[in-house]
Amino acid sequence: MTPPGSITGQRDASTGDGSPRHRTEHLLIVEPEALVRWSLVTYLGKWFAVYSADSRASADRILDDHRIDALVVSDDLSDRAATDIEGHARSQNPSVRVVRTVTNPSDGEEPTPDTPCVEKPFELSKLASLLGVGDVPLCGE
Repeated sequence: MTPPGSITGQRDASTGDGSPRHRTEHLLIVEPEALVRWSLVTYLGKWFAVYSADSRASADRILDDHRIDALVVSDDLSDRAATDIEGHARSQNPSVRVVRTVTNPSDGEEPTPDTPCVEKPFELSKLASLLGVGDVPLCGE
């Protein structure tokens, strides 16, 4: 069993202060870099029950086993993995919210036109806002 808060499994559905909070939305983060993945799981775990994966294979297993409401997928994956993961998520849940994290927007895969992208390094509050959650307003908005 994976411990709560682990970057390889589902995050504990609590507020962090020991008081439980009901969560209905599930987020999958697919990011090959362990530190970035941990940061995303920790921050976005305030609003979602979070699953994380470091590859297409592990993301596919999670998508087959769980209904995912939101997906954050890195363009740092090999080949067309980000596009394939996005397609798999949409086949399981057509209303899934997807955000791509991109290292170099001019290189790599082209996301679908309706998929928002956030260039790395990014502000976590901006990513949360794109997912429809968060409590910090964005600058200029």
